[in-house]
Amino acid sequence: MISVSTTMGISPVNVMTSDNGGLSDEQIAQMAVDKIVAVSDNAPDVIREQAHVFKENVKKLLFHYLVLARQEERATIVHTIRNSGNKELAEYIRRL
Repeated sequence: MISVSTTMGISPVNVMTSDNGGLSDEQIAQMAVDKIVAVSDNAPDVIREQAHVFKENVKKLLFHYLVLARQEERATIVHTIRNSGNKELAEYIRRL
């Protein structure tokens, strides 16, 4: 991940790339949690540690639902393709 920040009050920019396909569920969860939870470097140690634990818990929750969403979307695609009469293609997609 590349992070670029400026002193002009513009939020940092994060860029993620992937090879041989789209972003993983882990990468998407990380991007989302970075937007949802901000942890200040100036916060007291106890508060900062608690915020990091909370951020990790939110990331795990997002990851779980991203995996579930992909599974459900694939199931819907398989069902639609199977109903159109292409059972062999539906089976290939189901196995992805």
